[in-house]
Amino acid sequence: MPKLAFIFCLTLLTASAAVAQQPIVYGANPEAGHYVHVNDIRLYYEVYGNGHPLLLMHGNGGWINDLRFQIAEFAKYFKVIAVDSRAQGLSTDSDQELSFSLMASDVDQLLDSLNIDSAYVLGWSDGGIIGLELALKYPEKVAKLITVGANYVPDSTALPAKMIEEMRNSSFAKLDSATQHDIIVHSHFPERAGLIFDKLNRLDLLHPHITLEQLHSITAPTLVMAGDHDIIIATHTLSLFHALPHSELCIVPGASHGLLLTRAPLANEIIKNFLLKEKK
Repeated sequence: MPKLAFIFCLTLLTASAAVAQQPIVYGANPEAGHYVHVNDIRLYYEVYGNGHPLLLMHGNGGWINDLRFQIAEFAKYFKVIAVDSRAQGLSTDSDQELSFSLMASDVDQLLDSLNIDSAYVLGWSDGGIIGLELALKYPEKVAKLITVGANYVPDSTALPAKMIEEMRNSSFAKLDSATQHDIIVHSHFPERAGLIFDKLNRLDLLHPHITLEQLHSITAPTLVMAGDHDIIIATHTLSLFHALPHSELCIVPGASHGLLLTRAPLANEIIKNFLLKEKK
């Protein structure tokens, strides 16, 4: 082979390898991404892997990419369905106020559209609250549930009083112009960015309101997880664990509310063992 032709072929192979090795940007992957109309919005989700369906839901103000370490690992064992909750990521918003009950309805309709009768559900923070609402209102849809850093009421028994006060005093209008600009330019819906910021703030300030009696009625086996330095008050996490009749508790050492990012290998192994464990 002439030297020039050899160099040209080598360049093509190198370029092809570089393209092949580009990491997946979960939450912005057109090869795995889909939209479905649910209620009054378009819900965005991505699908990876095969096996029993595993629904992944992020926290307040987040997006699918926040669960990238879980997607990459669990797609080896399950059919992972990662969702952008309404008004977040690529999912659209509507004029309705946000509530966890409404967001659980979105997920229920998503599962119906995929002909999924029952799924494992992993929710982080607000995603965990959506999981609790899903298990309450659509129990047949939840085979097993994992909540990570979730609360069932929005008061000072669950969240630090300082955090609640900050949320009460927070609004898009009160932010400095640089912060407002940053929120707008990073939003997929810049014309609604300020409105969505305030709606998401009110969501965690005013919701959820799940009673202990309702928690007692949840039949799905549930793993309650939190970090030992979580923003959710430890006694509240214990209360959630004790209220759920078929629950296990895991407090991850040396971890904050962001344990699915900072302690991903450990958390993933615990979650995987819980999901793959057979009933006795």
